[in-house]
Amino acid sequence: MKAVVTSLFTALVVLAAALSLPAPSLADGDGDMKNCYSISGEARYGALAYKHIVIVTNRCDITLQCEVWTDVDPSPRQSVSVEPQSTAEVLVRAVSPARAFKAFGECKK
Repeated sequence: MKAVVTSLFTALVVLAAALSLPAPSLADGDGDMKNCYSISGEARYGALAYKHIVIVTNRCDITLQCEVWTDVDPSPRQSVSVEPQSTAEVLVRAVSPARAFKAFGECKK
């Protein structure tokens, strides 16, 4: 009986220690970086043309350094810093006759 109580006590101590550790953020591993952000594009009409805007949403608790581009303007890539838990917009093309484009991006810690 004493061995069972000791084993149970040891298991509870280990469980308490594990629960007291901070939860890993989404960006703890390099393979998880894609879980931290999303890239989208939006065409906004004004002044008889469309503006191509790339939107980066950061879901993690770290600042991200990102490069964005579109299929219409693959280079030069535009750089943007995105604060934790926030969104940033990058104007990639100020005057376009077309509203359709695809947005791309890569972010790092």
